[in-house]
Amino acid sequence: MQIKALSEFDRERYSRQLRIEGFGEEGQLRLRGATVLVSRVGGVGGTAAMNLVRAGVGRLILAHGGKVVPEYLNRWQLITPDDLDRPCAQVWAEKLGQIDADVEIVTVNEYINEENVADFVSQADLVVDGAPLFEERYLMNDEAMRQGKPLCMGAMFGMENYASTFIPGESACLRCVFPEKPEYWTDMKVFPAIGPGPVIVGATIAMEAIKVLTGFGQPLKNILWFFDLESNTTRYLEIERVKDCPACGASRSH
Repeated sequence: MQIKALSEFDRERYSRQLRIEGFGEEGQLRLRGATVLVSRVGGVGGTAAMNLVRAGVGRLILAHGGKVVPEYLNRWQLITPDDLDRPCAQVWAEKLGQIDADVEIVTVNEYINEENVADFVSQADLVVDGAPLFEERYLMNDEAMRQGKPLCMGAMFGMENYASTFIPGESACLRCVFPEKPEYWTDMKVFPAIGPGPVIVGATIAMEAIKVLTGFGQPLKNILWFFDLESNTTRYLEIERVKDCPACGASRSH
């Protein structure tokens, strides 16, 4: 991607973040030159996508099948009743385009699956995982580790929220944390959620993506950040790379 220099309007738009020590114009240009794959544009992924666009990412690939339904309205930022029964990815592309028309947005009106995951990951510099299903999350994790692409993961269930960043060759991955899909998720068709939870998770992994892409700050590498909004409890859980992990095991090279 050819990176355009910052215009005077850009410098005003991003003036607050350009003032952050360690970020500056160099970080802004790195972000502008980056492509991010976002799986699902729901409460988590959509919030992440919105924050990445506002921060000035250059290109987004939005992968989400299906259409907007009423139960999305309690947590999907930017979505209104007028968007009901329209393709999710298309609606989000239009909303994000209103925030910044210079960001290139590619819409994929399908979910990540075995047939498309390798292609979409190959087009991105980083993957944002906002998917609710472990099958989809495993696909992205395994492919990101195989291709050497960092992945920022956010998940929530009720009031419980999680975030972490997986960097091939440097950190644990999703399979190190969850070698198998948790039993409680096997029969779960609809997960409970109140808007602020997924929004906080989405904003967190957007910041994680910004840090990894620009080299600014310290990402949640080998740390699973847990926070419970009902009890206001938070924990930083250290995670280790599993030596024989089929996705990122220490014996694998990337």
